[in-house]
Amino acid sequence: MLKFQWMYVVLMEIGGPHEASTRFDQTRISPVHAGGNGMMASDWLPQFLRVHLAKRDTLRRALDNSFWLFCEQLLRMGMNLAVGVWMARYLGPGAFGVLSYALAVVAVVGASVSLGLNAIVVREAARSSERAPAWLGTAFVIRLLGAMAGVLICVAVAGAQSPAGPHARGVILIVTGSLAFQVFEVFDLQFQAAGVARVSAWVRMAACLLTNGLKAALILGHASIVAFALTVTVEAALTAIGWLCAAIARGWRIKRWHYERTLATTLLRESWPLALSSLAVYVQAYADQVMLGALLGVRDLGQYAAAMRLIGAFAFVPMVIQTVAAPEIAQAKHADEHLYWRRLHGLYRLMSGLFLCTALPLVFLGPMVVRLFYGAAYAGAAALLPWLALRLFFTNFGVARSLFITNESLFRFALVTSVVGAAANLALNFFLIPRWGALGAVVSSLISFAVTIFILEWMQPKARKNLRLMVSAALLPWRRLNA
Repeated sequence: MLKFQWMYVVLMEIGGPHEASTRFDQTRISPVHAGGNGMMASDWLPQFLRVHLAKRDTLRRALDNSFWLFCEQLLRMGMNLAVGVWMARYLGPGAFGVLSYALAVVAVVGASVSLGLNAIVVREAARSSERAPAWLGTAFVIRLLGAMAGVLICVAVAGAQSPAGPHARGVILIVTGSLAFQVFEVFDLQFQAAGVARVSAWVRMAACLLTNGLKAALILGHASIVAFALTVTVEAALTAIGWLCAAIARGWRIKRWHYERTLATTLLRESWPLALSSLAVYVQAYADQVMLGALLGVRDLGQYAAAMRLIGAFAFVPMVIQTVAAPEIAQAKHADEHLYWRRLHGLYRLMSGLFLCTALPLVFLGPMVVRLFYGAAYAGAAALLPWLALRLFFTNFGVARSLFITNESLFRFALVTSVVGAAANLALNFFLIPRWGALGAVVSSLISFAVTIFILEWMQPKARKNLRLMVSAALLPWRRLNA
């Protein structure tokens, strides 16, 4: 118990009860738009808590949305560890590598054509119910054009001579179909603007359950990789249908949506930094898998992707912590500068402790876990998992650092660090993968994340104190901030 005591102290330093909208990036509250609440998660709370929340509708909706969004992430983590691992074991490293290559290509292309519109559309739709149809309709048209461009890019990639193998072409084309249904994410933006992000969570959870049930049936039916590639598009289609049905059930008049050229110009002018930043993040996240498949082949990629699937199961935990800490740190920024830095340092300390609690078991027990889950065919993944566990350090600190970026409004600086990190990742992968194989991809990603989150922090005067806090928390997580 004593070794976890300092983590408890950190949690107390970060903050206590608060009335604020909390979500990974989707909970937006707009009392003007919010419709009937129906049964909410807060209705399940004890009586004294329900009384406390009875007249605090904003907090109640925020807690409700956060609860369901957390449930969605928890469900995906569970499915990733259950059906996902079962599927990887069934397909084997080769076929699983082909599927992972296709998913990585489509993810990067999808990020490049999404254009970073989401946050801006939600903001504007929440501000004015009268102008919401114009913003949503304009976003729908832009996303439709972007999806069409993305499909053409993926077709070009599939049509090229693919080093990942001839099967990758067909699989890429099948997975590309999911881009067409991502246009309907505009409905998700409407739910966010109306303060009912929980509806989107319900839709995505239903689609996730149905799709993973289909995957289980395909495994039992000894289906081919083509069928599993189709499930990606099926999940996107089910989600789109769910959003459409939910919007109709709530009585929203979709026919009122319309396109306005002036709004399109405004959206594109304001969103391009977000779009470029999003693309850089996706490149950093998926460049290793794309280049592994292209330079070494799908079997090596299959081993790498299998190990990454286990690492990804822990990725949502720092997001939950950040969601809880965000309002307290933002309030401290305006109330007391010293308190702001102390809470930020406390968050970094907590992230450092979380890394130790998750990474150390993976380093020492990871190979045994891989053999237990995936079988002997994934011996390469067992060797990679201890090294990939180090990515959790940068995941934790990167998520926590985003609160510093937000509160200091250093968005252009964050864009520069993301782009430089992505470029470093690409260059290092091109150099190290042919020499060290999959381990080269791991080293490349670790160095690029270090560049983005730590090294470039010294280039920005306002960020140097934050760098000192992160380094202090990483090296001495049990020590509080003295000054």
